[in-house]
Amino acid sequence: MKHDNHIGHSNILPFGKAWLGFFFLFSTLLLQSCLKDQEDVFDKSSSLRMQEVLDKTKAALTGNENGWTLDYYPSRDLSYGGIAYAIQFKGTEATVYSQNAEKGETSLYKLTNDDGPVLSFDTYNSLMHAYATPSSSEYEAKDGDFEFIIMDVQSDLITLKGKRSGNMMYMHRLGQPAKEYIASVQNIEEKMYSGKYAFVIDGDSILVRRTGNVFLFTDPKTGESTEMPFITTTTGFELKDTVTIMGKNVEGFNYSENGIWANPTDNSIALVAIPQPLTEFLTTHYWFFKASAMSEKALKLFNKAKEGSAEIGEEIKYMILGPNDILDGYSGAFGFTFISGDSKGNYGGSLVLDADILTDDILTLYFTGKVEGNGGWYFSNANYNYVISALTGPAGFSYTLTADNLKNPTWIKMQQIDDPEMYFTVYKEEIASPFDN
Repeated sequence: MKHDNHIGHSNILPFGKAWLGFFFLFSTLLLQSCLKDQEDVFDKSSSLRMQEVLDKTKAALTGNENGWTLDYYPSRDLSYGGIAYAIQFKGTEATVYSQNAEKGETSLYKLTNDDGPVLSFDTYNSLMHAYATPSSSEYEAKDGDFEFIIMDVQSDLITLKGKRSGNMMYMHRLGQPAKEYIASVQNIEEKMYSGKYAFVIDGDSILVRRTGNVFLFTDPKTGESTEMPFITTTTGFELKDTVTIMGKNVEGFNYSENGIWANPTDNSIALVAIPQPLTEFLTTHYWFFKASAMSEKALKLFNKAKEGSAEIGEEIKYMILGPNDILDGYSGAFGFTFISGDSKGNYGGSLVLDADILTDDILTLYFTGKVEGNGGWYFSNANYNYVISALTGPAGFSYTLTADNLKNPTWIKMQQIDDPEMYFTVYKEEIASPFDN
């Protein structure tokens, strides 16, 4: 059986009509008194006060030609962490820059009254709407915002609240052009990125996991886990909120060339990067398949699973290699994880693999026979056994790995050693609808 993955009596008054008439007269006088008091408290109408907030925001946004940063946190659960944006406002146009893009994009914005003062990027901008645009596999997108309630406006700080996510976000007045700011952020991210990190706490080194822009730290003494969403700035990593781990208040980590990135308020805790080989990158991170990046021989086998899902009225939404805890409630075992779904819902499963790491760029994959979620059902009923035929065969396949960047790969190509015609490339970027890509 498949399981959804996701994710009267009336009251008679004992009083006469005369008393009721007196009661209504008294109530009317009382209401008029209250209204008078209300007028004394607010010397301006609500619409006038609203317009003043919007005018003040407009003056602030357009009054700085360099623009403003935006510490953008999509998703109510903060699962992506923070993404650095910089935006220049001119008239009714906004030019948006993102740390995830090479160049900016211009679109319209507006300041409006929508049950409160709102900053809205209401015309499509691929950067501003990257986490807010739905698709067939993500009908709520990535729970991102493009409309923000204006909470407070100061000369150098604007406080916003995402209308959808409810997340508090901040805009800071820039002292350099927006494009240059984002380039500096990208430079720091490149220097501080690693597939593996450790916290150095009073001289002890403890591994910490990074998923997207979130650190996950597990206290070795208590087993308590702490999630730490962060954003990259021009000086390092800044946590969204100060957190306490092992008695230390942590706000972030400042970049330095010595590779030991100290917490700005307590240098007895620091972050260090640990070099990671490709084989470890592959087995400890999430990697997404797409059909166009497979050899013809591999695609024939993967297409069997596509046909199997189609036969039961579904389509494959995601195919992932890596820890299966990308789906809620799964163990975190390494394997092939998938989501297949239809208009009624999405169904996830995992086929658990073993990885025998031989060198920095060679490993052998085996199928353990273990499954999680709906993995067994799809293996037996929807041709997903053919995926195992492609990945491991009956006795294991060995692969040579290559990548675009050994320190921070965005893709890894896996090519079988015994059969070079069997290969596929997997991507760090999230890829939905893999057979359409």
